[in-house]
Amino acid sequence: MRAEEDIQLPHYTGHIARGILLNLIKNANPSSSQELHEANILKPYSVTPLFFKSKMRTESGYLLDSSSQCTFRIRFLKAKYVPEILKNFESKNSLMLKNKTLRVESLRVKSLEYEELKESPSVGKIHFEFVTPTRFSALGRDREYLFPEPRKIFGGLIKIWNDFSGFPFSPSDCEDYINWLGRESWITHYSLQTELRNTRKGKVVGFTGRTTLAFGESERWRKVTAILARLSEFSNIGKGRTSGFGVVRARLYSKQ
Repeated sequence: MRAEEDIQLPHYTGHIARGILLNLIKNANPSSSQELHEANILKPYSVTPLFFKSKMRTESGYLLDSSSQCTFRIRFLKAKYVPEILKNFESKNSLMLKNKTLRVESLRVKSLEYEELKESPSVGKIHFEFVTPTRFSALGRDREYLFPEPRKIFGGLIKIWNDFSGFPFSPSDCEDYINWLGRESWITHYSLQTELRNTRKGKVVGFTGRTTLAFGESERWRKVTAILARLSEFSNIGKGRTSGFGVVRARLYSKQ
């Protein structure tokens, strides 16, 4: 995308990316928009924040440089929404952001079927890069969990898989898998820092950086771990994943 004029943007733009997505869906199919707004359910999408060149930093954020491209990514966990997004661009190639026009210069569509994910080979080691601030719920506590503990990462991902893949694991399998992670997974390296983001709902603190996880015996659960790690690059992880938090990159290795 390219703006027709410079645009003042806030420090954090994940919620703006989500707003663009939801508005596109609303324009194409209002009933789908209602589905995506339904409360207390796992949402079938994730976004990244906007990536853009800043002309200058201001007290309230950044000034988007209209001479450079602005990009972001939308990832759907249900394929039905993809044609609805694309429908918007059949008759026009622009978006409105803060009452200013963004020209859509190019679209890139990439797909991966859940059946393909199921064929992932087992993994012995995973290197995660946490691109945007990531955080997890701390059960029974007001504060949040700010460390990439394997059960936190994959416990959330297996719920996403169960909701959207069409190939859910049984409750007993999920319990066995989480217990296996507790026994047979460990962190071999990490380089992390906490970062603060100001959002419309207040300040959010999460961690960014890198970590490497290794996994012990069990071909079955190592394969499941590989599937979920690949899913994470589409779903994001942790809290706020639908507004650009928890964006990750994962590199998988067959050996520890």
